[in-house]
Amino acid sequence: MNYCPKCDIVIRGNKACCPLCQGKLGTAPEDMELWESAKAEAFPVVERKISSVTFMKLATFLFLTLEICFGAVRGLIGWDKTWVHLVMLGILVGWVDVLIVMYLRSNIIKLLTVEVYVAIVIDIYVDYMTHMHGWALAWVMPFALIGLGIATAIIALVTGLRPSEYVQYIALNALVSLLQIIPIRLGINPVIIPAVFCIACYLVYMAAVVVFLSKDLKTALSRRFTF
Repeated sequence: MNYCPKCDIVIRGNKACCPLCQGKLGTAPEDMELWESAKAEAFPVVERKISSVTFMKLATFLFLTLEICFGAVRGLIGWDKTWVHLVMLGILVGWVDVLIVMYLRSNIIKLLTVEVYVAIVIDIYVDYMTHMHGWALAWVMPFALIGLGIATAIIALVTGLRPSEYVQYIALNALVSLLQIIPIRLGINPVIIPAVFCIACYLVYMAAVVVFLSKDLKTALSRRFTF
């Protein structure tokens, strides 16, 4: 590293003389080199990262672009084409899924719960659009809720959550499982065994919560509803 003793500056690069005084360059003192090195480290080059807001704007723009393109396709080939409608629905679901992940990524149990509920609603809607064969009510909803209950227990155990931090999700899942009684009574669930099994499992689950974790449940609900 070159150094001009007259100007008392360090000259970077391969210079024959000082660009200020045109004087002869020498070797920079050791303390001067250390100071220059520290100064360089004090101003590191920061890598530019995409913020969450920018990412959501990009995702939204991509969603709108795809929806417009498939809307145009649907207009060209006919509005009665069900597959185009389902593709547009899938794009919408993907965009909503990105929003959910970005908003709830700090709470994995809440994220998983919302994702499962959205999937259940979408499957029921698709089942309805394809003339309601009942597969969503008979198979998807009960097994999705059972899997959600098991995943909630495993996540709580692995991450060491206190019962008051997750029992409200168990209570909510139990309430949603009881909604399966409606399609059973209406006769639109062709296979009721999985739904009945799901309801029974959650009733046992909630019985255990009420008996062993009643204080935690009350704490969680009071924090949620402030009563």
